Amino acid sequence: MSETTLYIKMLGEFSIKNGYNNFTHINNKSIQITRLLSYLIANKDTEVSKDKLIDVLWPEENAANPSGALRNLVYRARQILADFFPKPEDGQDTSENECILFSKSAYRWNPAIDCVIDIYQFEQAVNLAEKEPDPDEQFVWLQKAHDLYHGDFLNILSSDEWVIFRSVYYKNLYTKITVNMCRYLSSKQNYSRVIRLCEASSLVDQMDEQIHIEKIHAYLKMHAPSQALAYYYSVSDLFTQKFGIDIGSDMRKAYQEIIRQLPNYHQDITGLEENLRNGNAEKGTFYCNFDIFKNIYLINLRSVRRSQSKRYLTLFTLMDNNHPDEITSDLIEEMDNLYQILSKNLRSNDVFTKSSPSQFSLILTVANENGCKTAISRIVDRYSKKKLHNYILLQVDYRLIQ
Repeated sequence: MSETTLYIKMLGEFSIKNGYNNFTHINNKSIQITRLLSYLIANKDTEVSKDKLIDVLWPEENAANPSGALRNLVYRARQILADFFPKPEDGQDTSENECILFSKSAYRWNPAIDCVIDIYQFEQAVNLAEKEPDPDEQFVWLQKAHDLYHGDFLNILSSDEWVIFRSVYYKNLYTKITVNMCRYLSSKQNYSRVIRLCEASSLVDQMDEQIHIEKIHAYLKMHAPSQALAYYYSVSDLFTQKFGIDIGSDMRKAYQEIIRQLPNYHQDITGLEENLRNGNAEKGTFYCNFDIFKNIYLINLRSVRRSQSKRYLTLFTLMDNNHPDEITSDLIEEMDNLYQILSKNLRSNDVFTKSSPSQFSLILTVANENGCKTAISRIVDRYSKKKLHNYILLQVDYRLIQ
């Protein structure tokens, strides 16, 4: 390796660096440059036609001069990449360092450029682990692959169609190698390391149920069913209250394994009532998955005629004005922002859910319509103060449940 070797990261934040320069989206600010470079690098073994690149860079847009726009973008990208290969003082030709080649109406990443690219290192380590017959040597390769995964593939371009497919592929590989590592460590009875591995992996992907299950199994192998049960409840709360989804059948099986290991005991009706009233419920508005929200809505519908108060079904919708038909990373960020505001600024007897990728549904219990408008106005005002992106629009609709 030399000072001109390019070290390229695509798992997590996209970056290119060597001894002379460092490119990231943060220091460049052009999403299109990042999109062009990442696509060519991710497909470095193939030639990419102009038409295909135009579709990738400007999907569903009818640019007046797409070929000219592409040429300009490639020119800007080449200028940036030239800084990685300073010209020698003797003025020798450095054309062999041209990173983006063009021939016969197609572009490609120059195969002669010395590169170390994390996604190819990652795949190679996974492939070598699969071919390795010795479990100890296999674990070495699994560990190498695991260490290379610093986050989802090109997370800054997470809404791009081609990125979504590759991201799912790499994430599935990551889950597979993590589970295999856990099972190897369990075979060595190194359960504490399994737990540490699962904790580190969950920081990368909280939604990976299989990794949570491996951690529960490790607790059970350590004869710690109480810790396993506490962790199970924390995961269940995470899934239902933050993400609005149910746990899967494998997680329920893990729960049954926990119950089988717990010592048998009985509680009286007073203890049961205290357990239900004083659980680990967080203060603030109740958040649940959509199925539970639907049942609560039907209960409210049946009881509303006997109640003096009013219930209003309320819908908060966010939309990226720049990309109205897409779930962009900025829109996801604003949904998290709105979630925090809803969970902390409504009353504890209100309930809400994520009813679509860009919508929250609420059931507000108030004395009258003015009370509903006041609650909505309070949320809108607080969201406006904490809004991160001005081009994300908030729309609110409400309807009396009757």
